[in-house]
Amino acid sequence: MGSGSTRPNTADDKMIAAIERGDQSEFQDSRPPKVKDNTLIKSKKAQKQKTLDKTKALKALRLAAEKEKKAK
Repeated sequence: MGSGSTRPNTADDKMIAAIERGDQSEFQDSRPPKVKDNTLIKSKKAQKQKTLDKTKALKALRLAAEKEKKAK
């Protein structure tokens, strides 16, 4: 058996092969690339960082209040 190197294995190769065969129908890639929504990712990271900062500040306040209570 051959290695299969003559078969088109990328979307571009498949589209070119379809054009050469005379297929004029619209080409559909079976696995289109994923589109990343960078604004959503950035906003989620910013929200997570904001939450972590608030948590750290509240923890520091709680620890300070406990130290003050022990000092009295």
